[in-house]
Amino acid sequence: MINWLIPGHSVARHSAGRRLEYGMLPHQQPSKQERFMIKKRWGLAVATAVVASLALSGCSPSAPESEGPVTLNYWDFLDPSQANPRSKALKENVANFEAANPDIKINLSVVSLGDMLNRLPQAAAAGQAPDVFKMYTPVVPQMASAGVYSPLPDAASKVTDWLRPTDTLVGPDGKQVAVPYEYRTCALYYNQKILSQIGATVPTTYDEVVDVARKAAAAGFTGFGTGFSDTDNSAIISTFFNCFMTQVDQEMWNKDGQADFATAKGEEFGNFLAKLRDAKALGSNVVSDTYGTVADGMASGTVAMAIMGTERAVSYASQNPDLKWTALPKASTGDTTGTTIGWTLGIGNGSKHTEAAWKFIEYMTGPEAGALMATGGEVPTRAGTYEQPFFSSPEAKTVNDIAAYVKSNSEPRTYSNTWTALATGLSQAGQKLALNGSSGSDFIRSAQDAANKK
Repeated sequence: MINWLIPGHSVARHSAGRRLEYGMLPHQQPSKQERFMIKKRWGLAVATAVVASLALSGCSPSAPESEGPVTLNYWDFLDPSQANPRSKALKENVANFEAANPDIKINLSVVSLGDMLNRLPQAAAAGQAPDVFKMYTPVVPQMASAGVYSPLPDAASKVTDWLRPTDTLVGPDGKQVAVPYEYRTCALYYNQKILSQIGATVPTTYDEVVDVARKAAAAGFTGFGTGFSDTDNSAIISTFFNCFMTQVDQEMWNKDGQADFATAKGEEFGNFLAKLRDAKALGSNVVSDTYGTVADGMASGTVAMAIMGTERAVSYASQNPDLKWTALPKASTGDTTGTTIGWTLGIGNGSKHTEAAWKFIEYMTGPEAGALMATGGEVPTRAGTYEQPFFSSPEAKTVNDIAAYVKSNSEPRTYSNTWTALATGLSQAGQKLALNGSSGSDFIRSAQDAANKK
């Protein structure tokens, strides 16, 4: 069984800034022994999809709440017209929601994370924010500070079966602005065929990763895939960094919200990248590589290893049978526990359709939609979802394995409102490391300085 503690209940803290609480929302008081057992049942039961009209256009100001039909403007980074499992699940869930709620239509715009970060503050200031939008967990505090959210309606407090705490998804006034849509963490992906060809076993420490990557590079492959481009909010390097800092129990910010990770523990991350560079194991285009290009390299069999999100496991399995995944390697200190990250859903500032918007959010995070979403490899965020028959089918093995791994090998953390500055700083520091030969210590100091730059 996959055992999750009920969200919000504080059970431990490694250090001052990182939240490790699992349990109920703050207003509830369970005992420390209270746990929620999630039964693993399965049996695919998907309603006939109704083809939704997904207009990929920008948002316009919402009309006031009314008794008649409502159109919700929704921003998502996934393109439902694509053939990958996550996009298919999104398309079907939107169609199912519209079929069950004929007076609510979803006008979906495909907007990348980078574009969202640029456009949302401007749209909110102009009264043109989308009614609902998806947002990456580390950036929620930054977007809340920029005024892009409306507080969630009172009805949101009635949902109490979140598997991770939600008390960090708040605005400056302490009011909750978002709920978790899916959970993920980092894993080591490797190409078993390449490792077999070079006579290597799956590495379990970061030093072993360097050794295996060196051998793979000598055989003509990219030994370790990562990228220092900032075009996608530095997604691949910042995701890896986020998980690594949790592994070594290093806080990113101090109590005043200043980046403060240029320590001996933090330097180990920079030193790992420097060792890969010296081993000639990084990609030839590492300074411009993105999450997407590294994912393509893994799928095509040109990259031996990479650390990426668990959401890739299902699609990789269908793209290349040689791709496997395992727990994060160990650093010199700490363990294999990464960070619980993922995406959230919130309501745009100024929406005139908050009741309908919450209805959509509740559906998209609920059991029926969550079970369908899981077919794409994403981990649902509510305990009730795992009661769906979907989770007892043999086809559920991969997603159940991912859910169990996220539960046992990740912890949530608290973020400051400077995530994008930090992510950009990591990319810029990585480019200097790759092009100018800077040290691991220089890398981590440069990234910290960038995060604190006014």
